[in-house]
Amino acid sequence: MSDIKKSCDVLVIGGGGSGLVAGCRAASLGSSVIILEKTDSLGGGMNSASTMRTFGSKWQKERDLPDTSMDYLRNRMDETFWRIDRKLATNVIKGTGEFFDWFWDMAPQEYRNYFTVGRYVFDDPKDGPLGPQSERGPGSKGSGRIFVEVCSQKLTEFGGEIIMGAAVEDVAVENGKIVSATVKQGEDILTIDCKNVILACGAWIRKPEFVEKYYPQLAAAQPYMGESPHMARYYTGDGLAIAEKAGAHMDTTNLTIRMMGPMTMCRSRVLGNMANSPYSIYVNKNGQRFVSEVSQLRLGVFDSGSVVVEQPEGKSFVIFDDAGIKRSIADGDNQPKPQVPMPSMMAGSFPKSEEEAYEDINKALEAGDPSIVKADTIEELAAAIEVPVDALKETIENYNSYCAEGMDWDCYKPTEWLQPINAPYYAVKGSLGTDGAFGGVEINEVMQAKAANGGVVEGLYITGDLASGRFINMAGIKKQIINDMSFALSSGFIAGTQAAK
Repeated sequence: MSDIKKSCDVLVIGGGGSGLVAGCRAASLGSSVIILEKTDSLGGGMNSASTMRTFGSKWQKERDLPDTSMDYLRNRMDETFWRIDRKLATNVIKGTGEFFDWFWDMAPQEYRNYFTVGRYVFDDPKDGPLGPQSERGPGSKGSGRIFVEVCSQKLTEFGGEIIMGAAVEDVAVENGKIVSATVKQGEDILTIDCKNVILACGAWIRKPEFVEKYYPQLAAAQPYMGESPHMARYYTGDGLAIAEKAGAHMDTTNLTIRMMGPMTMCRSRVLGNMANSPYSIYVNKNGQRFVSEVSQLRLGVFDSGSVVVEQPEGKSFVIFDDAGIKRSIADGDNQPKPQVPMPSMMAGSFPKSEEEAYEDINKALEAGDPSIVKADTIEELAAAIEVPVDALKETIENYNSYCAEGMDWDCYKPTEWLQPINAPYYAVKGSLGTDGAFGGVEINEVMQAKAANGGVVEGLYITGDLASGRFINMAGIKKQIINDMSFALSSGFIAGTQAAK
């Protein structure tokens, strides 16, 4: 075991997307920078992120793309009831363009070639900006991975240092300021003296006491959920204790976990997309309907997930029949359009012919995909998806009677969407997903941590998912000024700039 001493101007704790941007930005301005990453890889969730929102960049102006900053900010502030600090909102939106112009100036040409004009995947064309996008796909790299690669490379060129497998065990605080960190790296103990600290530690979704306290429904459903990048085991909220020791204000009011569902990823494009067809019904583990279909089209996959997590074990099933499939195919381009745009994999697209559709369905059934079921009777269907047969039979009978009456007195589905369901039956198991946990340390407009006793914590900056301030928790649902990837990039850029000053 060795005791190693180091020092730097800016210590960045966390080597995810926002941490790399913050460290690289500070190093580019002449600061000595050390980034600590406790795992064996850089980038975190940024590696799987793709589309972003960018406002007011030179890149957009050079391509004559309209600047929708004012419309976008006004609409998001309305949605958050003007409870977001306007200075913070302004800086974050401006920071997206400032970040991208800085990145563009230092990026090698090989990385620039990936970017084309596009739109953030969930955006409304009315106020969502057209800007630089790089989608994941054959022969391409998602923009998140590009930012990780370029910033980590440039950081070392600017003289910065990245230490992998380095977990912070403690920090020393003098006069309300973090002056050093004790770090364990394998058998070595490092003491790193620092002038400024940027906490980019990520989410706390793997901090059980937080999940149980602030989202008991998810705690109950977690044993039945599969793994996802947003529930990675390193998202343990390490920065919370560090910030609290430094005297930062913990914003427990707005801690939020955002759910997704029902997610119907399966081998069949047709069956998977029936979750977005109005001619299906959703039932829970008790065999009962729980929301007006198609909730994903009205609410969006995130807010719809907040309905699914309330169901027993977070389980849901999408049920339909051949008539519903054929009607969806016949609708073609007249399929109901989502008010909140969906990713292409959830967009409800169907083949143009029944022959093509049933070829797709039969291949998936023959492959034995465990997430899909075809049954000749309600009894077989109930057994296959493990719900009470009597309850499921009553649900389908009641639904069919509502279709005959033209009034859905259970879940209020529009009359034109009412489609009776008869044998043979299909079901797709809808999984519950999440895109992470958010919030913890309240920040001001330059990403500086607010102090528990008023004012700010000198030399402490918070970026990415650990920061509270750019969203509110409204009845457990996250309403935000900007999406996670864009905030990570903007907050990292702003924090790195401020720390370097």
